[in-house]
Amino acid sequence: MCILGMSESEMVIRRIYQITNDYEKGLDHQIHELIKMGLERFNLDIGILSLIDGNTYLVRNVVCPESVPLKAGDSFSYDLSYCWVTLDADGPVAIENVGETQLLGNHPAYHEFGLESYIGIPIRVNNKVQGTLNFTSPEPYPRKFREIDVDSLYLMASWLEVEFARKLQQEELENLNAKLEALVRLDPLTGLPNRRHLFEHIDSRINKLSRKASKGAMVLLDLDHFKQINDTFGHQFGDKVLEGVGNALKTVLRNYDLVGRYGGEEFLLWLEDVDVEQVERVCKRIQLSLNAIEAGNTPVTASMGICYFAFDGKERVDPERVIANLVSRADRMLYQAKSSGRNRFESIDSDTLLQEPA
Repeated sequence: MCILGMSESEMVIRRIYQITNDYEKGLDHQIHELIKMGLERFNLDIGILSLIDGNTYLVRNVVCPESVPLKAGDSFSYDLSYCWVTLDADGPVAIENVGETQLLGNHPAYHEFGLESYIGIPIRVNNKVQGTLNFTSPEPYPRKFREIDVDSLYLMASWLEVEFARKLQQEELENLNAKLEALVRLDPLTGLPNRRHLFEHIDSRINKLSRKASKGAMVLLDLDHFKQINDTFGHQFGDKVLEGVGNALKTVLRNYDLVGRYGGEEFLLWLEDVDVEQVERVCKRIQLSLNAIEAGNTPVTASMGICYFAFDGKERVDPERVIANLVSRADRMLYQAKSSGRNRFESIDSDTLLQEPA
């Protein structure tokens, strides 16, 4: 029996409980403390949580003397480790004097590192081996490993497996949420922001632009004769054209510009801190980029309506009303471009952003 009337098993359980309930400091801190506890428990020098990927042994966490040239992130051949013995055994392995065993005494791992004492256990997540938790020393173990040693190793491994499984589930949930968010915010065909995301972004920017007395432009773009493309070549071909248009638009814009699919064959561009000359250059680059996409033997063209804006920074604006004004004026210019022969752009200033849309 140990102090306070607790058995060794109870003391191990209590210590593991203390370590694993210290969530605020993070998983790596908990693992570090768990390995330190194992080193104290077994009176060994080196404790490692490893990850096994094919023939690569990766040190995920390690506690060892400063004289040992080993750190987290180090990797070497799986064959140069004792872990293959642990994985082959499919359970805990405890060896007091490696050099005296037929299994490892002549193994390259022993000749490479000369570690005499070893106790390790596989770490599994969802029934798949992830790596091992192991403790070693260059000195032979002074006594036989006992049942309590193996039990302690089981307890540590069990907690690690639960935490890794929980972390994996959390990552899968985050990935799923990201995919769901993408479905809500992105157009599935082109991968561009959809109308909802476009307006959310513009809404979030308008007050900032107003305070800075910034200027810019909204551009509505509509592909010319797109219905004819669908009728002639089919909707699958039309979808490919839309994908190509989306890619083309992304390549001609700056990283902080925004382009999205407004609906059907219409796209919307939101350009900040630009003047008339810069916007017209963008529109010309778009025309050239679209012309490189062929629909049959005919290059793709588009008509564009531009509405310039400039905030004076003197009064608070209503983002919803501003957006409605910009869309209305840009749409009017788009109609004018269509009526004037297509494959062109027309523009208008929006000096009265606070008025009701025309």
